[in-house]
Amino acid sequence: QMGPRGNPLASKLAKEADVILALGTRLGFNSTFFSYENINQQASIIQVEIEPTALGRYFPISIGIYADAKTVAKELYDQISSKKEINKIEKWTQNFINERKNYLKLRDKNAEITKIPIQPSGLFKTLRDVLPKNSAVTLDAGTLCLQATDMLNYNESPSLFTPLDFGLVGFSFACGLGVKLAKPDRPVISLMGDGGFGMTISELSTAVQHNINTITIVMNNKSWGAEKAYQRDFYEERYIGADIDSPPFDKVAELYGAKGFDVRKISELKEAISSALKCNKPSVINVEVDPKALYSFRRDSFKHRQNKN
Repeated sequence: QMGPRGNPLASKLAKEADVILALGTRLGFNSTFFSYENINQQASIIQVEIEPTALGRYFPISIGIYADAKTVAKELYDQISSKKEINKIEKWTQNFINERKNYLKLRDKNAEITKIPIQPSGLFKTLRDVLPKNSAVTLDAGTLCLQATDMLNYNESPSLFTPLDFGLVGFSFACGLGVKLAKPDRPVISLMGDGGFGMTISELSTAVQHNINTITIVMNNKSWGAEKAYQRDFYEERYIGADIDSPPFDKVAELYGAKGFDVRKISELKEAISSALKCNKPSVINVEVDPKALYSFRRDSFKHRQNKN
Protein backbone atom coordinates (compact mmCIF):
# COMPACT_ATOMS: atom_id res chain seq x y z
CA GLN A 1 0.00 0.00 0.00
CA MET A 2 1.39 3.38 -0.94
CA GLY A 3 -0.81 5.17 1.54
CA PRO A 4 -1.85 8.81 1.75
CA ARG A 5 1.54 10.10 2.74
CA GLY A 6 3.13 8.43 -0.26
CA ASN A 7 4.84 5.58 1.68
CA PRO A 8 8.38 6.01 0.31
CA LEU A 9 9.10 2.31 -0.06
CA ALA A 10 5.92 1.42 -1.92
CA SER A 11 6.05 4.61 -3.97
CA LYS A 12 9.63 3.82 -5.02
CA LEU A 13 8.61 0.38 -6.24
CA ALA A 14 5.60 1.77 -8.09
CA LYS A 15 7.62 4.52 -9.77
CA GLU A 16 10.23 2.04 -11.01
CA ALA A 17 7.87 -0.73 -12.12
CA ASP A 18 7.35 -1.61 -15.79
CA VAL A 19 4.18 -3.54 -14.91
CA ILE A 20 1.97 -2.71 -11.95
CA LEU A 21 -0.33 -5.44 -10.64
CA ALA A 22 -2.98 -3.46 -8.76
CA LEU A 23 -4.48 -6.31 -6.76
CA GLY A 24 -7.72 -5.43 -5.00
CA THR A 25 -7.25 -1.66 -5.13
CA ARG A 26 -9.18 1.18 -6.74
CA LEU A 27 -5.93 3.14 -7.23
CA GLY A 28 -7.78 5.93 -5.49
CA PHE A 29 -6.59 9.15 -3.89
CA ASN A 30 -5.32 7.57 -0.69
CA SER A 31 -2.81 5.38 -2.50
CA THR A 32 -1.85 7.45 -5.56
CA PHE A 33 -2.86 11.12 -5.04
CA PHE A 34 -4.25 10.57 -8.58
CA SER A 35 -0.76 11.56 -9.66
CA TYR A 36 1.95 10.02 -11.82
CA GLU A 37 4.48 11.23 -9.28
CA ASN A 38 3.64 8.08 -7.34
CA ILE A 39 3.48 5.52 -10.15
CA ASN A 40 5.40 5.09 -13.39
CA GLN A 41 3.42 6.73 -16.20
CA GLN A 42 4.93 4.30 -18.71
CA ALA A 43 4.03 1.18 -16.73
CA SER A 44 1.34 -1.20 -17.90
CA ILE A 45 -1.31 -1.51 -15.22
CA ILE A 46 -3.13 -4.77 -14.56
CA GLN A 47 -5.96 -3.94 -12.20
CA VAL A 48 -7.93 -6.54 -10.24
CA GLU A 49 -11.04 -5.27 -8.46
CA ILE A 50 -14.30 -6.75 -7.26
CA GLU A 51 -16.05 -3.43 -7.96
CA PRO A 52 -16.34 -3.21 -11.76
CA THR A 53 -16.75 0.58 -11.86
CA ALA A 54 -13.28 0.93 -10.31
CA LEU A 55 -11.52 -0.72 -13.26
CA GLY A 56 -9.68 1.99 -15.17
CA ARG A 57 -11.60 4.71 -13.40
CA TYR A 58 -8.63 6.81 -12.28
CA PHE A 59 -5.76 5.57 -14.46
CA PRO A 60 -5.75 3.97 -17.93
CA ILE A 61 -5.14 0.23 -17.60
CA SER A 62 -3.80 -2.43 -19.95
CA ILE A 63 -5.84 -5.27 -18.45
CA GLY A 64 -8.84 -5.08 -16.15
CA ILE A 65 -9.91 -8.17 -14.21
CA TYR A 66 -13.29 -8.12 -12.52
CA ALA A 67 -12.74 -10.66 -9.75
CA ASP A 68 -11.94 -11.26 -6.10
CA ALA A 69 -8.32 -10.40 -5.26
CA LYS A 70 -7.76 -13.55 -3.19
CA THR A 71 -8.90 -15.81 -6.02
CA VAL A 72 -6.76 -14.06 -8.61
CA ALA A 73 -3.72 -14.04 -6.34
CA LYS A 74 -3.95 -17.81 -5.89
CA GLU A 75 -4.38 -18.41 -9.62
CA LEU A 76 -1.39 -16.20 -10.40
CA TYR A 77 0.72 -18.01 -7.82
CA ASP A 78 -0.21 -21.38 -9.30
CA GLN A 79 0.88 -20.18 -12.73
CA ILE A 80 4.29 -18.93 -11.65
CA SER A 81 5.15 -21.66 -9.17
CA SER A 82 7.99 -23.17 -11.21
CA LYS A 83 11.33 -23.27 -9.38
CA LYS A 84 12.88 -20.67 -11.70
CA GLU A 85 10.14 -18.12 -11.14
CA ILE A 86 9.95 -18.83 -7.41
CA ASN A 87 13.65 -18.01 -7.06
CA LYS A 88 13.03 -14.64 -8.73
CA ILE A 89 10.07 -13.95 -6.47
CA GLU A 90 11.96 -14.89 -3.31
CA LYS A 91 14.82 -12.56 -4.21
CA TRP A 92 12.41 -9.67 -4.85
CA THR A 93 10.47 -10.47 -1.67
CA GLN A 94 13.59 -10.56 0.51
CA ASN A 95 14.71 -7.22 -0.91
CA PHE A 96 11.30 -5.75 -0.14
CA ILE A 97 11.39 -7.12 3.43
CA ASN A 98 14.83 -5.61 4.02
CA GLU A 99 13.79 -2.22 2.68
CA ARG A 100 10.64 -2.30 4.77
CA LYS A 101 12.64 -3.01 7.93
CA ASN A 102 14.84 -0.01 7.19
CA TYR A 103 11.80 2.17 6.54
CA LEU A 104 10.21 1.17 9.87
CA LYS A 105 13.45 1.87 11.74
CA LEU A 106 13.66 5.34 10.21
CA ARG A 107 9.99 5.95 11.02
CA ASP A 108 10.73 5.38 14.71
CA LYS A 109 14.06 7.20 14.65
CA ASN A 110 12.61 10.35 13.08
CA ALA A 111 9.61 10.56 15.41
CA GLU A 112 9.56 13.75 17.52
CA ILE A 113 8.53 12.51 20.95
CA THR A 114 9.76 15.30 23.21
CA LYS A 115 8.68 18.42 21.39
CA ILE A 116 5.83 20.54 22.74
CA PRO A 117 3.26 21.10 21.28
CA ILE A 118 2.82 17.44 20.32
CA GLN A 119 3.98 16.51 16.83
CA PRO A 120 2.05 13.97 14.73
CA SER A 121 5.10 11.71 14.31
CA GLY A 122 5.53 11.45 18.09
CA LEU A 123 1.83 10.84 18.61
CA PHE A 124 1.77 8.02 16.07
CA LYS A 125 4.93 6.39 17.44
CA THR A 126 3.43 6.35 20.92
CA LEU A 127 0.23 4.81 19.58
CA ARG A 128 2.28 2.13 17.81
CA ASP A 129 3.96 1.34 21.10
CA VAL A 130 0.96 1.28 23.43
CA LEU A 131 -2.15 0.20 21.51
CA PRO A 132 -3.03 -3.46 22.05
CA LYS A 133 -2.15 -5.63 19.07
CA ASN A 134 -5.75 -6.74 18.64
CA SER A 135 -7.01 -3.15 18.37
CA ALA A 136 -9.44 -2.21 15.63
CA VAL A 137 -8.70 1.31 14.41
CA THR A 138 -11.21 3.59 12.72
CA LEU A 139 -10.08 6.72 10.90
CA ASP A 140 -11.78 9.92 9.82
CA ALA A 141 -11.27 12.20 6.85
CA GLY A 142 -8.59 14.85 7.21
CA THR A 143 -4.83 15.04 6.98
CA LEU A 144 -3.90 13.68 10.40
CA CYS A 145 -6.08 10.60 9.98
CA LEU A 146 -4.79 10.05 6.46
CA GLN A 147 -1.24 10.11 7.79
CA ALA A 148 -2.25 7.55 10.42
CA THR A 149 -3.05 5.08 7.63
CA ASP A 150 0.68 4.56 7.11
CA MET A 151 1.90 5.49 10.59
CA LEU A 152 0.08 2.91 12.70
CA ASN A 153 0.42 -0.87 12.85
CA TYR A 154 -2.49 -3.17 12.03
CA ASN A 155 -2.02 -6.69 13.31
CA GLU A 156 -5.28 -8.66 13.34
CA SER A 157 -7.40 -8.26 10.22
CA PRO A 158 -9.83 -6.65 9.90
CA SER A 159 -8.24 -3.90 11.95
CA LEU A 160 -8.37 -0.75 9.76
CA PHE A 161 -11.64 0.99 8.96
CA THR A 162 -11.40 4.16 6.89
CA PRO A 163 -13.58 6.26 4.58
CA LEU A 164 -10.65 6.37 2.11
CA ASP A 165 -11.17 9.17 -0.42
CA PHE A 166 -14.91 9.62 0.15
CA GLY A 167 -14.16 12.54 2.49
CA LEU A 168 -16.63 11.48 5.17
CA VAL A 169 -15.86 13.93 7.98
CA GLY A 170 -17.26 12.51 11.23
CA PHE A 171 -17.10 8.91 10.00
CA SER A 172 -14.66 7.54 12.55
CA PHE A 173 -16.66 7.81 15.79
CA ALA A 174 -19.85 6.39 14.30
CA CYS A 175 -17.89 3.64 12.57
CA GLY A 176 -16.18 2.80 15.85
CA LEU A 177 -19.53 2.26 17.55
CA GLY A 178 -20.51 -0.21 14.83
CA VAL A 179 -17.20 -2.05 14.96
CA LYS A 180 -17.42 -2.36 18.75
CA LEU A 181 -20.91 -3.84 18.53
CA ALA A 182 -19.68 -6.34 15.95
CA LYS A 183 -16.46 -7.14 17.86
CA PRO A 184 -17.19 -6.44 21.55
CA ASP A 185 -14.03 -8.20 22.79
CA ARG A 186 -11.62 -6.07 20.78
CA PRO A 187 -10.39 -2.60 21.78
CA VAL A 188 -11.75 -0.08 19.27
CA ILE A 189 -9.73 3.11 18.78
CA SER A 190 -11.32 5.93 16.78
CA LEU A 191 -8.98 8.67 15.53
CA MET A 192 -10.47 12.04 14.61
CA GLY A 193 -9.64 15.68 14.18
CA ASP A 194 -11.37 18.30 16.29
CA GLY A 195 -13.56 19.33 13.37
CA GLY A 196 -14.75 15.81 12.64
CA PHE A 197 -15.45 15.00 16.28
CA GLY A 198 -17.38 18.22 16.66
CA MET A 199 -19.75 16.98 13.95
CA THR A 200 -20.63 13.75 15.78
CA ILE A 201 -20.03 14.47 19.46
CA SER A 202 -23.74 14.16 20.26
CA GLU A 203 -23.50 10.43 19.60
CA LEU A 204 -21.64 10.13 22.89
CA SER A 205 -25.11 9.82 24.36
CA THR A 206 -25.64 6.72 22.21
CA ALA A 207 -22.32 5.25 23.32
CA VAL A 208 -23.04 5.89 27.02
CA GLN A 209 -26.67 4.73 26.89
CA HIS A 210 -25.79 1.43 25.20
CA ASN A 211 -22.39 0.83 26.86
CA ILE A 212 -20.46 0.96 23.59
CA ASN A 213 -17.04 1.47 25.09
CA THR A 214 -14.81 2.79 22.33
CA ILE A 215 -11.79 5.05 22.80
CA THR A 216 -11.86 8.22 20.70
CA ILE A 217 -8.57 10.07 20.25
CA VAL A 218 -9.23 13.64 19.15
CA MET A 219 -6.12 15.03 17.47
CA ASN A 220 -6.93 18.63 18.27
CA ASN A 221 -5.03 21.16 16.14
CA LYS A 222 -7.79 23.78 16.38
CA SER A 223 -8.37 23.87 12.65
CA TRP A 224 -9.74 22.25 9.54
CA GLY A 225 -6.25 20.94 8.84
CA ALA A 226 -6.57 20.05 5.17
CA GLU A 227 -8.18 23.34 4.24
CA LYS A 228 -5.75 25.39 6.29
CA ALA A 229 -2.77 23.60 4.74
CA TYR A 230 -4.09 24.32 1.25
CA GLN A 231 -4.62 27.97 2.11
CA ARG A 232 -1.13 28.18 3.57
CA ASP A 233 0.65 26.52 0.64
CA PHE A 234 -1.35 27.66 -2.36
CA TYR A 235 -3.24 30.82 -1.37
CA GLU A 236 -0.58 32.88 0.39
CA GLU A 237 -1.91 32.20 3.90
CA ARG A 238 -5.25 33.86 3.20
CA TYR A 239 -7.12 31.86 5.84
CA ILE A 240 -10.89 31.76 5.54
CA GLY A 241 -12.94 29.58 7.88
CA ALA A 242 -9.93 27.42 8.66
CA ASP A 243 -9.69 27.85 12.43
CA ILE A 244 -12.00 26.17 14.92
CA ASP A 245 -12.98 27.07 18.48
CA SER A 246 -14.16 23.99 20.36
CA PRO A 247 -15.16 23.26 23.94
CA PRO A 248 -12.80 21.06 26.00
CA PHE A 249 -13.73 17.66 24.59
CA ASP A 250 -12.60 15.77 27.69
CA LYS A 251 -14.98 17.78 29.88
CA VAL A 252 -17.85 17.46 27.41
CA ALA A 253 -17.33 13.70 27.44
CA GLU A 254 -17.65 13.71 31.25
CA LEU A 255 -20.93 15.65 31.00
CA TYR A 256 -22.30 12.93 28.72
CA GLY A 257 -21.30 10.28 31.26
CA ALA A 258 -18.23 9.10 29.40
CA LYS A 259 -14.62 9.28 30.57
CA GLY A 260 -12.49 12.22 29.45
CA PHE A 261 -8.73 12.76 29.29
CA ASP A 262 -6.70 15.82 28.31
CA VAL A 263 -3.18 15.21 26.94
CA ARG A 264 -0.70 18.06 26.45
CA LYS A 265 2.55 16.04 26.42
CA ILE A 266 3.43 12.73 24.77
CA SER A 267 4.46 11.38 28.16
CA GLU A 268 0.83 11.67 29.31
CA LEU A 269 -0.63 9.65 26.43
CA LYS A 270 0.38 6.16 27.56
CA GLU A 271 -1.34 6.54 30.94
CA ALA A 272 -4.46 8.04 29.33
CA ILE A 273 -4.81 5.11 26.94
CA SER A 274 -4.14 2.59 29.73
CA SER A 275 -6.83 4.18 31.92
CA ALA A 276 -9.29 4.38 29.01
CA LEU A 277 -8.85 0.68 28.29
CA LYS A 278 -9.67 -0.17 31.91
CA CYS A 279 -12.47 2.28 32.75
CA ASN A 280 -15.36 0.31 31.19
CA LYS A 281 -16.86 3.47 29.72
CA PRO A 282 -16.76 5.23 26.36
CA SER A 283 -13.64 7.39 26.49
CA VAL A 284 -12.49 10.57 24.79
CA ILE A 285 -8.80 11.52 24.83
CA ASN A 286 -8.23 15.10 23.73
CA VAL A 287 -4.66 15.40 22.39
CA GLU A 288 -3.36 18.92 21.80
CA VAL A 289 -1.44 18.66 18.50
CA ASP A 290 0.75 21.42 17.09
CA PRO A 291 -1.51 23.63 14.89
CA LYS A 292 1.48 24.36 12.65
CA ALA A 293 2.16 20.68 11.90
CA LEU A 294 -0.05 20.69 8.81
CA TYR A 295 0.38 18.42 5.80
CA SER A 296 -1.15 19.42 2.48
CA PHE A 297 -2.10 17.12 -0.38
CA ARG A 298 -1.67 17.62 -4.08
CA ARG A 299 -3.37 20.53 -5.80
CA ASP A 300 -2.83 19.01 -9.28
CA SER A 301 -4.19 15.57 -8.48
CA PHE A 302 -6.11 15.16 -11.73
CA LYS A 303 -3.44 16.64 -13.98
CA HIS A 304 -2.77 13.29 -15.65
CA ARG A 305 -6.35 13.01 -16.90
CA GLN A 306 -5.74 15.88 -19.33
CA ASN A 307 -3.61 13.52 -21.40
CA LYS A 308 -6.35 10.96 -21.95
CA ASN A 309 -8.06 12.68 -24.89
